[in-house]
Amino acid sequence: MKKHLLILLLTSLWTVSASAQTPDTLRLSVQDCIDLALKNNHELKNSLLEIDKAHAVKDEARTLYFPSISAQALHFEAKNPLLSLGIDDIPNALARQTLYNLYAQYGAQMGLDKELTFAQNGTAVNVMATEPLYAGGRIRHGNQLAKLGIEAAEYQTKIKEDEIVLQTEVLYWQLISLQEKIATLNQLDQLLDTLEKDLAGAVEAGLAMPNDQFKVTLKKNESRLNRKKVDDGITLLKMALAQHLGIDSATITLTDTLGLEAEPTTCFHNAHEAVALRNESKLLDLSLQAEILKKKMTLGEALPSLMVGGSANYHTILDNTRPNFVAFALLQVPISDWHKTAFKLKQHRIEMEEAENTRRDLSEKMELQTNQAWFNLEQSYLRVQMAQTAVADAEANLKMESDYYEAGLIALSELLEAQTLLKHSLDELTDSRVEYRINLITYRLLVP
Repeated sequence: MKKHLLILLLTSLWTVSASAQTPDTLRLSVQDCIDLALKNNHELKNSLLEIDKAHAVKDEARTLYFPSISAQALHFEAKNPLLSLGIDDIPNALARQTLYNLYAQYGAQMGLDKELTFAQNGTAVNVMATEPLYAGGRIRHGNQLAKLGIEAAEYQTKIKEDEIVLQTEVLYWQLISLQEKIATLNQLDQLLDTLEKDLAGAVEAGLAMPNDQFKVTLKKNESRLNRKKVDDGITLLKMALAQHLGIDSATITLTDTLGLEAEPTTCFHNAHEAVALRNESKLLDLSLQAEILKKKMTLGEALPSLMVGGSANYHTILDNTRPNFVAFALLQVPISDWHKTAFKLKQHRIEMEEAENTRRDLSEKMELQTNQAWFNLEQSYLRVQMAQTAVADAEANLKMESDYYEAGLIALSELLEAQTLLKHSLDELTDSRVEYRINLITYRLLVP
């Protein structure tokens, strides 16, 4: 019985401890972070909505190819007839007197009124359909312009995606950098702990001065402060990364590490050719095409337009009403607007020239930007190689200084200085590797 109670108690404790764990810990690679950022970024969602909006604009423009149908219905009740005509309304006195005599003699017998009224109430219904046959090319060019709007929205979305990818990579590798610096501090703290223990025994044996212990204590305090700064930086970067990824207060664990760097020559592209393939360049080309289409639409306003249509109507306003149908063709030739259109065309020519100048200027700047990114990549790769050499030299120097200190050939300050040099070298290697990765993704985004 006691054995069963013990098993039940252990099972309950295991259940409680399991429920107390944090199941919301997220282990994320850099690709996981990119996928989350692209999924949850609000600006990117708005860009996708802009694409939907552009499709709606094109669908609206397409409707101009089809007939336009409208219907009207009218019913009215007037206090007095809208139209009345009687014997008193005849201006000729002789004719008026003659009609009075005839009405007095025959009107009552024939059931006639001496005054006729019209349109005191009535109903009218009309249905009309029109179809433009030619509108100076404005409908066709308007549809082409709407299609360009879709392409522009798609390119802008791709540009936004690249910005999100770059920002994600920067946050991810900056966080990795701080975690690597924590590992460096752990390594140096172990060296300081070992040195502190050795010094304690040496001071008790009279082989070292208490001043040396004070120097080690100062060095450990400096390491403690550095650790606090790095820990705070990690906390802030995790918060920034979580906000960027669109996730809540989940604990983030990064799984990727800084590995070996490939030579940058493997991803080199000609800057001029790369610029032509960029989404920004394609967007500039679209802006020039849009100005050309706007000019053609303006020209279409000065050209004749032809429309055909038909109308069916019925009303009860007059007594002898009956259904009717009317077919018509309308040719409209603008004459007085030709002068105004000439000035509008001149404005469009200027805007086209401005768009072309902007395209050339930005293309040259993008080519310069691409070359600058390549130079930064080469420089950061050289910095990594130099940092690797510095770390190897610093490790060899620390080993040598440690041997000299144990042999009593150098002072403690020189050993501590060797440890500081190793820390700086390791931090420089970490920073250079992170810089190289950021420069690499930056360059790859510029050379699609």
